[in-house]
Amino acid sequence: MAYAILGPAGTFSEEAAHLYWSEQEDYVLARSIPEIFTLLITKQVEGALIPIENSLAGSINLCMEALESSNVYIMGEISIPVRQQLMAGKKLDLADIELLVSQPTALMQCQNFIKSYLPEIRQEITDSTTRAAKIVRSEERRAACIGNSLACSLYGLEVIQHNIQDGDNFTRFVHVQSGEAPGQEGEKSSIVFTLPDRPGALYHTLEIFARRNLNLIKIESRPGKLLKGSYSFYIEVENRSSKARIEELLKELHKQCTSVKYLGSYSSCRPEKTLQD
Repeated sequence: MAYAILGPAGTFSEEAAHLYWSEQEDYVLARSIPEIFTLLITKQVEGALIPIENSLAGSINLCMEALESSNVYIMGEISIPVRQQLMAGKKLDLADIELLVSQPTALMQCQNFIKSYLPEIRQEITDSTTRAAKIVRSEERRAACIGNSLACSLYGLEVIQHNIQDGDNFTRFVHVQSGEAPGQEGEKSSIVFTLPDRPGALYHTLEIFARRNLNLIKIESRPGKLLKGSYSFYIEVENRSSKARIEELLKELHKQCTSVKYLGSYSSCRPEKTLQD
């Protein structure tokens, strides 16, 4: 059975999937994050790889909300560097470019380069970097776009400038499957909980982790969807313990919290090379 990823072809999601699984797997290119989760829940795919966090832009809201509200769990994760290329249908000098076509996030990730070298260039916004590549490929004007090396080769473009992204930029993807999380061991565990509206609720909940000498490597609050004024908390905790210890932690959290969702324990995939190397 196939795996679902965010399309269209030539995105960083496809690159991450090739590194996490392989280029030989069958992939369903979904048009949106909600569509990925629909494919998962209806069991039309075996699993999915979704972007959960970017080192510059932060957590990806749609993915975080879907993880909390859907009957899914996390099986693993992979982080890949975001290396953006300036590309065109033919070789151009920077001074020759008349139009820059790209997706808003890609533009944000390359602001320093754009301000330095293309400050007066007209910009056209699209919904994806691969859509921008298709536009530039057939554009009669001297147009350029921003995208990754995979899109460059896929759509037959020329690289004008390599690695125009701002600093070190990584996107983290998680492997998600449908169903309840098994009690497997891994490097980290993800948990979402909501708290009663009373003073000290968060303090006493975090104390549960401190007493067990568990290191929190990520904590993020988000407005609750079901009750006005409520908040849910997404936590990632280093997991060097056994299944039994995780079960004990969850039991104590259930006593303290209004709701608790265990998203699983998992390990990270660390590829030695990326497709961009």
